[in-house]
Amino acid sequence: FQVLGSSGKLYTCYSSCHFCTCPAFGFTVLQKSESLLCKHILAVYLSRAMGACQKLSVSEEQLTSILLAEEEDER
Repeated sequence: FQVLGSSGKLYTCYSSCHFCTCPAFGFTVLQKSESLLCKHILAVYLSRAMGACQKLSVSEEQLTSILLAEEEDER
């Protein structure tokens, strides 16, 4: 899932493995173990429960482009 953060940046959340690309997830969940999830993963769970997700089909090339763009943003 892609979730629009409050800063306007898109974060990718992998609900199947409970992971988000946002800095808060890395810090509070992975490093400090102070939380079980970030607000982006919570948004995914809530929107799925409410049936409010928008589903888009993308090609393998488009998915690669999305993932590579995120990798470049992290640098």
